[in-house]
This record gives sequence, C-alpha cells and structure tokens, in this order.
Amino acid sequence: MLKQHFCSTPAKELLSRDKTLVVMPLTSQCEPYGEGLIATGLEEADAHPVNETWSVSETVTRGQSGRCYWSETNNLICVAHWLSKDECEQIEQSTQFAYEAILAVLDEHKFPHPFRFWNYLPGINVGNGDDEVYKKFCTGRLKAFESRGISAQAFPAASALGHHSDGAVFYVFASRARPRHFNNHRQVNSYDYPRQYGVTSPSFARATALSLNTSHFLFISGTASITGHQTLGEDDIEKQLTVTMENIRHLLDTANPDNRELATFKVYIRHAHHLAFIRHWLTTHYPQVEAVYTLADICRKDLLVEIECFCD
Repeated sequence: MLKQHFCSTPAKELLSRDKTLVVMPLTSQCEPYGEGLIATGLEEADAHPVNETWSVSETVTRGQSGRCYWSETNNLICVAHWLSKDECEQIEQSTQFAYEAILAVLDEHKFPHPFRFWNYLPGINVGNGDDEVYKKFCTGRLKAFESRGISAQAFPAASALGHHSDGAVFYVFASRARPRHFNNHRQVNSYDYPRQYGVTSPSFARATALSLNTSHFLFISGTASITGHQTLGEDDIEKQLTVTMENIRHLLDTANPDNRELATFKVYIRHAHHLAFIRHWLTTHYPQVEAVYTLADICRKDLLVEIECFCD
C-alpha cells in the first residue's frame, strides 16, 4: 500500500504513473514545482540525478489549497508547504503559520492523524544560543501543535535538516487511521530535553507505527548519535554511526509492534568526505536495505550523520 524507492528515472515520468503518491527530486532547489513534486533543496551526495518516490496501491488525487500542495488516496494524504527566502528570516513565525496551514488542510480533507513530518531549512545551525535557526523552528512548530490541540503523546515521527539553498519546505503524511507513537528508552524524549537545547524542546516521536487496512509500517525518525540527551562521538564518524544504528536497532526491538523490517535508509551527511566511509559501513552491515545519501546539516553542530528509516 505504501513503498519508498530511490531511482534515476525522471521525476515527471515517475509522477505520470498511476500509483505514484509524491516524488522528491534531490536537487538544489527548494521551491514549488507543481502538484505531486516536492523539491527540498537536498542534493544527492555524489550529485547524481536521484528521485525519492513514494508509491501506493490506490488512485491518487492532487490539488492545491492556498499555499499547500496535496496528494491523497482514500487512506492517506501528503501535504507540502514552502517558505520563501524572506519568510525564512522570520523562521519561528513562518514555521507556525505554515504548520497551521498544513494542519488545516488535514482537517479539511478529514485526515486527522499526521504520522510523519519532514522539515528542510536553510542555515539550520546559523545563530547562537536561543537565536539558532533550528531552535526558533522548534518553537514555531510547537506553537502550531499547541494551537491545534496536539499533545506531546500525539507528536509524529519527524526529521529536520538543513540544506544549502534558499527557502524551506515542510511536508507531512497523515491518515484517517490512528497511528501509534513511540520513544526510545536510550534517549530522553525529544519534548523533554533540558533547557540548554532551546526555549522549547523538539516536538516529535522517535518512531511511529501505522496500520492501513492489512498493511503495517514503521517510520523511524531522523536518528543520530545521542544517548540520554548528549551527543556521543564528537568528530568520530565511526562512533557516531555505531551509536546511531544502536538507537535504530533499539527502536526495531521495542517500538515495532508489527515486527516490520528495515526497507530503506535516508542518510544525511554533514561532510562530503565522510560519504565513502558511511556508504561502505552501511552497505557492509545492512546490504539488504535500499539507501540514498544526501548532503545536509544536522540539527546539532556536533552531529556528523543522521539516518531515518522506513520499515514495511
């Protein structure tokens, strides 16, 4: 019912297929391309033409509501909203408005349960202390969730990364079926982080499980080398990879009610010179998992890699 793939097939060809939900071209642009296309500003780490594709087993309908672009089936919807370069100068307020617009579309289309968010921002580590872009984004996101009555227990899985282009995009998958959200016992809940990480803590679950009819899925949020609330392995890419995958394996063991298996990795790499090592390490340890490697800034300056997973 829902599949993720990475391929070099042209985006428009992929989008012309009946069962394609959305296509994310890995390009340096972060701006609306049209219905069903989500350009995020993230580039494939080798600069190869790669498209991320989510396909479904149902008929897809597309449209636009205000500044939100959506693609939906009977069981799920994807909604995307972009911010301009100027709007990113006021990232907290712009994030709140964009999230509220997205959540309003979910209500309008009667998909009340967001289960997976992606957030791609310019200059995510820019700014000192509470003025860092990521921290302001977190405050805007939380304000939007609170304004819509979404409690911490209903926060969905999510990723938030920085790209090297202008503008920002937020997009979400949501369902009519109620998902189940999980935290990682090896880590402090994201929404319970101590004050040193910002005025407001990040608002996401470590993993979200979803059942659509007889199909079961697990979405593991962007995961990094954090134990408790502290970064481990600063300046040590092998240590960070090891801790990251220990966190992912823990979620597979404890937050996986339907015993789903790893299907895909989306890997975010801060420094291009780490690409060969990371690819070899993951291919050696997880040869069965399809992966894409992107260049991205991680939400903490001392993190070198982040990995998210889709399990089916």
